[in-house]
Amino acid sequence: MSRDNQKERTRTALLDAAAKLVREGRPMTVASVADAAMVSTATAYRYFPNPQSLWTGLATRSADDVHLDELIDGAGADPAERIDAVIRYVTEMQFGDEAYWRALVRANLDRWFAQGGTSPDAPVRGESRIRMTRHVLEPLEGKLPPEAHRRLTMALMLVYGVEALIVTRDACHLEPGEATDVMRWAAQALIKAAAEG
Repeated sequence: MSRDNQKERTRTALLDAAAKLVREGRPMTVASVADAAMVSTATAYRYFPNPQSLWTGLATRSADDVHLDELIDGAGADPAERIDAVIRYVTEMQFGDEAYWRALVRANLDRWFAQGGTSPDAPVRGESRIRMTRHVLEPLEGKLPPEAHRRLTMALMLVYGVEALIVTRDACHLEPGEATDVMRWAAQALIKAAAEG
């Protein structure tokens, strides 16, 4: 086995252990992750020097794990069908592991504060949802004015994903099925409104 392969296996083992601790609601320190992964603490610190770097690794991996290009393209050329397929997939994944996704939100908020809050140089979130949404709306390029296309993209970002999960669950007090239906309905309403100008 090459050294690069071994490094990737060690990194994966550490992230798997970190995710398990998060799902179990246990505190996540570099030492506890090392112990759960059966890796020496010194080795773990070489990969992840602090808990924040572990959270960053988990957030990045979660984004990388969501490969929806085939799902989107398989839904056809109608943006309404494409976003519906995405929302159904994402809600099933996130409601199926709600504690984990909420923990990632908490980590993103912690990182925002740690990096100076309102500083424009304080990156907090990944790009996976915006990329998915842009892919969903590709069939509308040239059919909507550019500003309307951009506004629709940004509006759709509000109606699905973990923040929408939190709003529908905590503020609206909805069960996962109804929460999913509300997100799907909102997306359809936005696409219809954009098409009608």
